[in-house]
Amino acid sequence: MEKIHILTDSSADIPQAQVDAYGIEVVPITLTHEGRAFREYYDITAEEYWKLLQTSREVPATSMVTPAQFLDSYRRAFERGCTHVLGVLINGKGSGTCQAACLARSMFEEEYGSGMRIEIIDSATYTYIYGHIVVLAARLRDQGDSFEAIAGVVRSRLKRVEAYLGVYSLAHLKRSGRISGGAAFVGEALGLKPISHVYGGAVTVCDKVRGEKALVSGLIKKVSGRVQQPEKQTALLLYGDVPAERIDELEKRLLTEIGFKQVCRSPIGPSVITNTGPQALAVAFYGQARN
Repeated sequence: MEKIHILTDSSADIPQAQVDAYGIEVVPITLTHEGRAFREYYDITAEEYWKLLQTSREVPATSMVTPAQFLDSYRRAFERGCTHVLGVLINGKGSGTCQAACLARSMFEEEYGSGMRIEIIDSATYTYIYGHIVVLAARLRDQGDSFEAIAGVVRSRLKRVEAYLGVYSLAHLKRSGRISGGAAFVGEALGLKPISHVYGGAVTVCDKVRGEKALVSGLIKKVSGRVQQPEKQTALLLYGDVPAERIDELEKRLLTEIGFKQVCRSPIGPSVITNTGPQALAVAFYGQARN
């Protein structure tokens, strides 16, 4: 009989209630700020981290999960009698975490042989965009689905999920060096707010809107152009330190203008907010499957 262990990294931003309810293991990404190291998910909340970014001159550094951390996880699962491990991890193009998990798998197999199957899946995306698929995998496991069936659902979902991300302020992008000071100055002077497409392992600026009020409309326009059968799915509304009225407006328009069945809100955690800045707003949804 299969005994399946589900794990992910802290960038998945899965709410603690779901982690506890479904027995999901969250391996933490480490952040370093002013000489202090702390573990995402375990040592600081998303909301606390947003405040830290806005009050600090130093941009924290993030470190990938190490092979040793994954190896310890595999050993614990094996000792509990698990026959399978399914790991769904942060975009491999943006982090070495997935590679570390694969290296640890090789180390485990050298030590224990083939007594436990370990499947590592690169989500090719970030935050709860893949976190909610990890939760789905745990639900399927608890209802008795096979390992092959669960892994198939995860891969299918990851091929179809995408997101649009809007940023209200360019100040953090300037501080972190992701855009030049000149570009930030011009952008802020013109009131430009970039929108990026999070898709297929890439985050690509695809549009710019002018003014804060236009950002929600820009997101709605982008999502409506790519979503498939919104009436059958739940939109993920992902947010940082953004005024509540903006979040409320976006949720209302996702329901009334695009016709999503429902909307699930989720705060964006430290490892992603470190790159976008705290004033970020995104919508994740299912579109056409990628080849």
